[in-house]
Amino acid sequence: MDRWIVSANQNLIKYVRQEMDCYKLYNVVRPLLTFLEKLSNWYVRLNRTRMKGEEGPEEQKRSLNILFDVLLNTTTLMACITPFLTEFMYQNLRNGISDADAHLKADSIHFLDIPECHEALLDAAVEQRVARMQSAIENGRLIRDRKAISLKFPLNSVTLVDSDPQALKDFEEVKAYIVEELNVLEFHTQSNEDEYVTYKCEPDNKQIGSVLKKAYDKKLKAEIASLSSAQLRDYLRDGSL
Repeated sequence: MDRWIVSANQNLIKYVRQEMDCYKLYNVVRPLLTFLEKLSNWYVRLNRTRMKGEEGPEEQKRSLNILFDVLLNTTTLMACITPFLTEFMYQNLRNGISDADAHLKADSIHFLDIPECHEALLDAAVEQRVARMQSAIENGRLIRDRKAISLKFPLNSVTLVDSDPQALKDFEEVKAYIVEELNVLEFHTQSNEDEYVTYKCEPDNKQIGSVLKKAYDKKLKAEIASLSSAQLRDYLRDGSL
């Protein structure tokens, strides 16, 4: 999770700098909000015990240092959008900046440079792994809601199904989080999608119609609706149909 939040933060810095260089300031607000949601709802919540010191002083120090670094970077990125809020936050954050990092310790956040992206800290594989974990947890919670089974009630097991071997490997790497968040006793993975999953296609009429115009007729709509699960699985694998 540490590598994930650091990589996600560096990607955010890279994106914000690119958009600001192009004067597309209207593009940076949503990614900033999305990142803050990831930070609070995933990193902080899943690492609460570490930050409290329940996993030892070294883990506590590491997690809090990473949180501080990410918060400082994000606050600096937001300074031109929410100047007064970020100034208030920075005046608290600067108390934790040592003399060795004097370039980060200014009288105001508006005297700081926007942080540079460190490409070496980017890790697409870790970001993909955590994205899969988040999807598994969110879908698991959704199924519980549909079945009216409270998260407080432990289940015997969870089985995650994916035909991609890398996805199954990623699930194994983060299974401790999945087991805890879904409150299950056993964790299983399964690559045989045919046994568990049936695909169906629901076309976006507006999008397809804007491209195909009059060619998007009732016959084509019926053909799309009649596509089999096997055909759709082939499409997801090959990218064409």
